Amino acid sequence: MIKLQPRFDLGVRKLLPEWRGLFTRKHLGADIAAGVTVACIAVPLSLAIALASGVPPAVGLVTAIVAGIVCALFGGTPLQVSGPAAAMAILVAAIVQEQGIAALLMVGVGCGLLQLLTGALGLGRFVRLVPLPVIEGFTAGIGAIILIGQLPRALGLPPPAQSHVFDVVTHIADLASRTRPGAVGITLLTLAVLYGLPRIAPRVPPHLVAVGLSTAVVAALGLDVATIGEIPRSLPAPRLPGLPAGISPGSLVGSTFLVFALASLETLLSATAVEKMSPGSARSDPDQELIGQGLGNLACALFGGIPVTGVIARSGANVQAGAKTRRAAIIHALALLVAVYATASVIERIPIPALAAVLFSVAFRMLSPASFLRLWRHSRADGAVFAVTFMVIVFVDLLEGVRWGVVAALAIAALRLGRPEVLVHGARLDGHYVFALAGPLTFLSSLTIDDMLSRMDMLEGGRRVVFDVRDVRAMDSSGAAMLSGLVEHARALDQRPVIVGLSGEARTQFLSSGGEESVLVSDERELASVLGAPSADARLRTGVERYRVTQKPRYERLFGKLAAGQSPHTLFITCSDSRINPNLITATEPGELFLLRNIGNLVSPVGAAEGTAVGAAIEYAVAILKVSKIVVCGHSRCGAMAAMLSKTPLPEGLDHLHGWIEATQVRHLLRSMPSELSVDELAKLNVLAQLDHVRTYPCVAERVASGELTLSGWFFDVASGEVEWWSSEAQRFLPVGEGRERPSLPQPGPAETPRPSREPGLPPGEGRHHVASPAGGAA
Repeated sequence: MIKLQPRFDLGVRKLLPEWRGLFTRKHLGADIAAGVTVACIAVPLSLAIALASGVPPAVGLVTAIVAGIVCALFGGTPLQVSGPAAAMAILVAAIVQEQGIAALLMVGVGCGLLQLLTGALGLGRFVRLVPLPVIEGFTAGIGAIILIGQLPRALGLPPPAQSHVFDVVTHIADLASRTRPGAVGITLLTLAVLYGLPRIAPRVPPHLVAVGLSTAVVAALGLDVATIGEIPRSLPAPRLPGLPAGISPGSLVGSTFLVFALASLETLLSATAVEKMSPGSARSDPDQELIGQGLGNLACALFGGIPVTGVIARSGANVQAGAKTRRAAIIHALALLVAVYATASVIERIPIPALAAVLFSVAFRMLSPASFLRLWRHSRADGAVFAVTFMVIVFVDLLEGVRWGVVAALAIAALRLGRPEVLVHGARLDGHYVFALAGPLTFLSSLTIDDMLSRMDMLEGGRRVVFDVRDVRAMDSSGAAMLSGLVEHARALDQRPVIVGLSGEARTQFLSSGGEESVLVSDERELASVLGAPSADARLRTGVERYRVTQKPRYERLFGKLAAGQSPHTLFITCSDSRINPNLITATEPGELFLLRNIGNLVSPVGAAEGTAVGAAIEYAVAILKVSKIVVCGHSRCGAMAAMLSKTPLPEGLDHLHGWIEATQVRHLLRSMPSELSVDELAKLNVLAQLDHVRTYPCVAERVASGELTLSGWFFDVASGEVEWWSSEAQRFLPVGEGRERPSLPQPGPAETPRPSREPGLPPGEGRHHVASPAGGAA
C-alpha cells in the first residue's frame, strides 16, 4: 500500500540545513561557474520561448529570474533549473490569444495552487501516471507547431492573425513574395552556429554566441530585420492578478488543469533525468519539487510572468558545468537580473529571426522521429497512440490532442488487460477437450468468449470439456457470468463441462452468477477423480501445451541468451522426490541453478566408486562453471531416510537401490543417535553429513579456502512449504531470514558431524515418529 506523507510546512524544516549551506564558501566557485554558464544559455532561450508564447520577450527574462530563485530555494531537486519551457509555449500562446494575458496570469495562479496542494499532500508521484506515447506524441506535436509557427518570423513576414497550422501555412503562401532575404540569412547564420559551434568548441554556449553574432551582423550591415525592441531596465513591481472583465472562472478551469498537468509532468520528468545525470547528488523529491514549482508559478504570476517548469536543457547544462548545490540555479537567476540591468540596450537589438532560429533548434529536438520509430518497433499500438496524439495536436487542438491520446492509450491498455489468452487442446488421449484460459476474465473479454463458443460448436458431443482457469488472474461479475454461460452452452451441445482452478473470490462470484458448484474442481488430482485417471502422456502433453501459451513467450529472450551458454550461480543438490521443486522454492529462473538430484540428496566422498556421476557433476559445477555457492537441501518425510530407519528390509531384486543406500555412509550417524530418531531428524543430520562429503573434493576445498565458494545446508518442510537453513552460530536449523548465515560451514570430519539430541530446530517432543517401513515415503 502506498503511504502518503503530507508536508504542510512546505518542506521548510527539511530545507533549512541546505539553506544554511548556501551562505558557506563550500563549492562556491563551482556553483558560480555553473550558474553563469546556464545564464548564458537561458538568455536567448527565455527570449525565444516568450516570443513563441505570444508574450513580449522581456516577460521571458522576468519569468526566468523569478522562477530561477523561488524554485531553486524550495524545489526537491537541488540541481534542477526552472524557467520558461518550449513544451509550454504553444499552450500559453493559445491562452493568450483566446483569453488574454490577464487570464494567463490567473491560470498561472491556479496552476501554482494545484502544484502546492499536490506536493503538500504527498501526491507528487501520481502526476507521472501518463502514458509515455502520449508524452512523446505531445512533445513532438508541440515541436511541429513551434517549427511551423516560427516560419513567418524566420522569413521576415508579419505574424498571422491566427496561430493554427493551416492559418500559418496559408499566411506564408499568400505573402511568400514579401520574404526578406536579410531575415532568411540571419536565420540560417544562427542555425549554422547553433549546430556547428558544439563540434568545434563544445564548452562554449552556442545559443549565446549564435544570437550575439547575428545581432552584431545586423548592426554592422544595417540589415532591415525586426528586433526585440525596448525592454524594461528593471523587474516590474509585484501585484495580485485579477480576473479580466468578460472572462468567467469556469472558462479557465480546463486550461488551468492542463497547464498544471503539463508543467508538473515536464518538471518531474526533468527531475528524474537530472537525478540520473548526477548520481552523487541528493535524490529527487517529487513532492517537494511540486511545492517549489507551485511557489515559483505563484511568484511568476505576481510579477507578470508565464507558467514555468523544470527545464531539462538548462538543468543538464547545470550538471555538466559542475554545479554542486541549489545555489547554482540561484546564481543563474541573479546573472539574468544583472543582464537585464546592464545589457538591456544590447538585448533590445537581438534580431527576431535569430530567436526564431533558436526555436527551430528546440523544435527539431522535440520532433525526434527516432522516438516514434522506437515505439513503433516495440509496439504498433504505442506507435498508434503517439501518432493520434501528434496529429490531433497539430491539426485540431492542443487540449483535444492530449484527450485523444490519453483515451487511446487507456482503451488499448483496457483491451490488453481485459483480453485473456485461450488455448484449446484437441481431444486428449483420454477423450477430453481442454480450454485453458490465462489472464483476466472481465467484461472486456466478451469477444474472446464469443470465439470460444464458436469453437465449442465444432467439438464432438458426448465428451468432457474442461475449462482450466488456474491462470486467470482476475475475474469480475461479468466474467463469472460468461464462464457460467460457457458451462450452459457446453451442456446444450451434449458436452459434459468441468471447471478446474476456480478459487477464492472468483469462485464466489461464479456461484453468485448462477454457476453450479458441481462442475468445480480445485486441482489436477480432483480433476482426475472426475474424469478418470489420465495417462501420463496425456497429462504431460497438456502441460507442454499450457507452457507454450502461458510461459514460453515470457522466457523466449532468456532462452535466446541461454542458447549461447550457461552461467549458474549455485549448485543445488537435493532429493529426487517429486514434491521438491528447487526453482519454485528459490523463485529462480532457468539458467540460475545447476541441479544435482538423486535419492536422499546423497554425495559420495572423493574416491568412492559409486559416486562417479555425482562427483563429475560437482567438479563440473565448481571447476568449469565456477558456481559461487553449493546448497545441499534435504526435506521432510524423505523415503530414503525412512528406509535407513526401517527395520523392514527392502523388497528383493532392487539391487541398485539397496547398494546406493548402503554406500551412502549415513548409517554411522544412527549409532550414537537416540533409538527413536525421527525421519526428519535424520534428514537434517544427513544434510550436514553430505556437506562434509562435498568438502572432500579438492576443487571445492580450494575455492572455499579462497573465499570464492560458500556452502549451505537447507531443509524443506513439505507440509508447510517453508525452507530452513543450518546456522553454525545457533547450531540448529533456522527459518530462512532468521539469524546470520556464515560464508561457509565448519569443516569437521564425518565423525564430527553435529549430533543434536533431538530434531534440530524443533522443541523437545516435536517431529518424532516411529517408521515401520519406507513404503509411505517418497525418495
